[in-house]
Amino acid sequence: MKKFLITTLVIIILIPSKISSQNNDGAAAAAAGILAIGAGIAAIEQLKEQLEQKAVEEVLTAYPDLINFELKTGSLKGTKMKDLSSVGIVTFEIRDLDTSEKYVLFAFLSNGWSNQFGVDYSKLKWKLFTKSEWNKLMQAYIKTASKTEISVEEVAQSKIVNKGVQKDKKFIVEFSKIKGDVYYTSDYSDEFKIVFNERSLGLYLKQQNPDEFRKGGPRGDLVQIRRKSIIRAHSFLNSN
Repeated sequence: MKKFLITTLVIIILIPSKISSQNNDGAAAAAAGILAIGAGIAAIEQLKEQLEQKAVEEVLTAYPDLINFELKTGSLKGTKMKDLSSVGIVTFEIRDLDTSEKYVLFAFLSNGWSNQFGVDYSKLKWKLFTKSEWNKLMQAYIKTASKTEISVEEVAQSKIVNKGVQKDKKFIVEFSKIKGDVYYTSDYSDEFKIVFNERSLGLYLKQQNPDEFRKGGPRGDLVQIRRKSIIRAHSFLNSN
């Protein structure tokens, strides 16, 4: 929000001088463009603050053992308004200030999660990963993406990059090179399936109530996790 306030002040200062010095349609169009950019920044910041507040509420409600903690997110950094609909997940990095334990909280976003009123919280699903749970997920992801299995210990000591897994700056696993319309899948748990294609890790969130689905209720959701989000989360959890 601080960045938005600074941007707004710049707009307020620059627009009058711009219009008075260039009293023409071009200056007016430029001013309108700057205002549109400012409005877009404001909307993104508002959504980010709403999601962060909801994440804190989720921690306080679902994980009462976390008393003093730090919670951050960089998921929406650089996201434009027109790209919001393609955001399928927001990740939050959590550090327990009492024990130094680290966690990653996922907010899975269904279609229509953001609208003119802000965030539709009924479209959100939450999942907290410990370091151990995350590394087991990454072990299954690596196996799905490369058809190669490595130990959880190797996963924790390695770096996940766009093309595979590196240890000491050398590739120990390379992801399969597949076409954009090809998908590799594996049934990971009762909660979700892993889906891999050339661009990202996908998690298919299973319908938790099969009876509801048979009665015409919602199907599960397939959400795409961008590689940079995976890299960031893995680095956060496994760094000393």
